[in-house]
Amino acid sequence: MNKLNLNLKHKLKINNKHTPTTLTDATVFSKTHSISFDKPVTKLNVEKLVKQLIQDIGRPLSLNGIIVGHIKVLAKVPSEEFLFLSLTRLDRLDVKSSSQWQTGLSSEFDSVNLDINVLVFGHSIKAIEKIVNDSLAILRRDSIDTTP
Repeated sequence: MNKLNLNLKHKLKINNKHTPTTLTDATVFSKTHSISFDKPVTKLNVEKLVKQLIQDIGRPLSLNGIIVGHIKVLAKVPSEEFLFLSLTRLDRLDVKSSSQWQTGLSSEFDSVNLDINVLVFGHSIKAIEKIVNDSLAILRRDSIDTTP
């Protein structure tokens, strides 16, 4: 068996002083919110609002566009249809929907239930709660401006 001779020219140096957390310091936020709309909102508008919501939550929690952890939102409408959104990078939003979601996109809803789950490093639970609440306030404001 031949021996592999490696001449390493670069040494890796890890400086823990710049790392504010360890992988055991995650902050977990999980809460369900029920949002009632002033007027009925279409599935397309619900999707637009929820995509904006997860981005609004993610932006202040990101570092150079990357969420150190993840954010997940499950949006359920009364007819048991749903959207599942996942965010780990601001430029890559993963959206999955129930099989019925795409059919009847003109359906309108008076409310949506949002299961919001955030697991991040380097942020307190109070900071996350404020970010989520502020983002929900934007969603409520923007839902008034949507037209079916």
